Amino acid sequence: MPRIPVDHWLLALRTVLAVWLALYLSMRLDLYQPAWAILAVMIVTLQPVMFTGGTPPIGIIIGRSVARLFGTLIGAIAGLVLIALFGQQPMLYLLFAGGWLAFCMYWVMLEQDEYLGYVMMLSGYTATLVSLTAIGTGVDNIWSVAQGRFSETALGIGCGLLAHVVIAPRFGSRALPDALSGFLSRAAAETLTTLAERRDQASRDAPLKALFQRYQDFEKLRGLARLETRRLSHFIPALDRFASDGLALITAVRELETALDYLRECDGPRECDRGEHWLAELRQQALPLLRAIESEPDGRPTERLLLADFDWEDKAVDPRTRARAELVRQRLGEVLGLLQHGRRLRNALDDPTSSKVETLPRERRSRTTHNEHFVARFNAFRVFIAFELLGQIWIHGGWHSGYLAMMLLGVFTMLFAKAPNPAAVVYQFLWGSIAAVILGGILLFLVLPTINGFPLLAIAIGIPVAIGTLMTPHPRWSLIGLAGAITMMTLLNLHSTYTFSPSSYINGGLASIIGTIAAMITYSLFRQRSPGERIETLMAAYWRGLSRLLREKSLPNRARLESRLYDRLGRLVALGGSDSVVREAIDLHALALCVWRIRRLRDALGPHRAEIEAWLDDIGRRVAARRRHDPAVWHALADEAIGWVERLYHEAHLPIASIGEIAMLSHLMRAAPGVALEARADEVSDGAGDTAANTATKATTETTGETRHAD
Repeated sequence: MPRIPVDHWLLALRTVLAVWLALYLSMRLDLYQPAWAILAVMIVTLQPVMFTGGTPPIGIIIGRSVARLFGTLIGAIAGLVLIALFGQQPMLYLLFAGGWLAFCMYWVMLEQDEYLGYVMMLSGYTATLVSLTAIGTGVDNIWSVAQGRFSETALGIGCGLLAHVVIAPRFGSRALPDALSGFLSRAAAETLTTLAERRDQASRDAPLKALFQRYQDFEKLRGLARLETRRLSHFIPALDRFASDGLALITAVRELETALDYLRECDGPRECDRGEHWLAELRQQALPLLRAIESEPDGRPTERLLLADFDWEDKAVDPRTRARAELVRQRLGEVLGLLQHGRRLRNALDDPTSSKVETLPRERRSRTTHNEHFVARFNAFRVFIAFELLGQIWIHGGWHSGYLAMMLLGVFTMLFAKAPNPAAVVYQFLWGSIAAVILGGILLFLVLPTINGFPLLAIAIGIPVAIGTLMTPHPRWSLIGLAGAITMMTLLNLHSTYTFSPSSYINGGLASIIGTIAAMITYSLFRQRSPGERIETLMAAYWRGLSRLLREKSLPNRARLESRLYDRLGRLVALGGSDSVVREAIDLHALALCVWRIRRLRDALGPHRAEIEAWLDDIGRRVAARRRHDPAVWHALADEAIGWVERLYHEAHLPIASIGEIAMLSHLMRAAPGVALEARADEVSDGAGDTAANTATKATTETTGETRHAD
């Protein structure tokens, strides 16, 4: 039998003590329903455990606690409004309550910020909980229900947060400096390897994915800094800015590999026409800094290193070698600049008094996300139809306990809307609900009647809470444990005088199970879009954006462009997952930035500007017109770009940078960007069948909003 880790025992201790404190205070203060305070403790504490596998960082607990507080407040107010307007008109109530649930579902699916999405999730199902509880127990009690729901949720949040702060707190932001160091060291090491030797494509993909994973580690911890410590609060804008800069660094390393490949092909009869001659000059300048960052990424930053311009005088260098060497210098300079920026940030995290802190960004960079409106509308419609149909059965069937089924339908459909296969997740919840009904009946009819005093009541509640907490870190059992907590706290009324009414309890238990089944049927009939379809949607949005970038007269600033690419790239990687997907997604990022650079340098193209812009416009039309992109088409476009480069080599008045960027564009197009991802979308769509256990594990990740890049 496997041993239970110490961390899990500590988690159970925190949860049980927080539940006891919430139970004691809620009964001492004579609040409406103490079970709601217990439920708030367990959800705030246990839901993050489902994706961390242990005690979550305190920043996640704080963020979810604050989001749950505001979401409950908004939902309670919405529930009051619904009852005040439609309490005596059940059909209108169903219409508007379902509309509010659908509206919140729409924003849950659309909003990429984890905590804002959590606020909307709570707002949606809290409104139905408050209004349906009032309908089931008496509309006259609506104010008590709404006030009790908010006050007891706030109490439970406070108790859960206090337990995590007092008992062996875990601060995730403390690992942020080391995560940034690991990313910078890995990027410097990858750059050194690239400068030292030429590798085939297969041997490049795995290191590139490892570098991207280091970047994702930094990204996950970055969001905890603003929640866990005031010491790092003034670094938040710089950390947010480096989130985009880190992605640009990975792209620059990838482009440097490509540029070096083409420079190494230069092997003329004279030494000055050989690529290695100019590469050795760059190595001499860059290697000391790269080695220093690799070995000591947290070392004290020096003055910024700028690569010296090549001395072309008195050397009749071949134009091809000259352009390729200049392109390598530009990309290596970009890598060094971003590494040095990251090192200054890393040093500032350890030494907030450093003068280098003054050079860090002071304003947060705005984020532009790719919103999947179709998916959001699809899920909102699904929830609305299910709520209306079950409501019709409840009202016209004269089913008194039907409001419990409606409540659980609203809760489960909101909680797992982002799961890849929500029906499989709710299936796991169904078993938890059945177990909770049985255990709740034992507590209510066999245990509670024999209890006299708070200590025995605390023990009776603490045992199932501890068992559920110990189950939650295990993916196979986590959903059952959380479902049991939700269902049991919905059925138990710990504040009321005990009355022996098994028929009422059985009716309520059946309603809870029926509500869970209704949620499962809803998800089975209205399935989520498959990962393949989502990849296809993201790729179509990318091609449209690239087409606009190639064709429109106005050019977006680089920060806005990177913001859009930042969001889309993370989703593609999360959906694809393989080494080649990471590489190709970064190639797409590089392609867009390369087009942006060419458009930015258009004024330097002289008499060729109009012709080159017409050529780019034609590429934009051809890219946007295709649903699937053939490698042969990309190779033809790459040949056209090489043709332009060959023409421009002999234009002495044109800047080398412009020629080099067009050459880089040809190299990137020859790699056929997006073709493998489009094929991946077809494969994922054809083989989109996961087992219930695997799907449930994936669902816990997406439900909590944590991107495995994610997303």
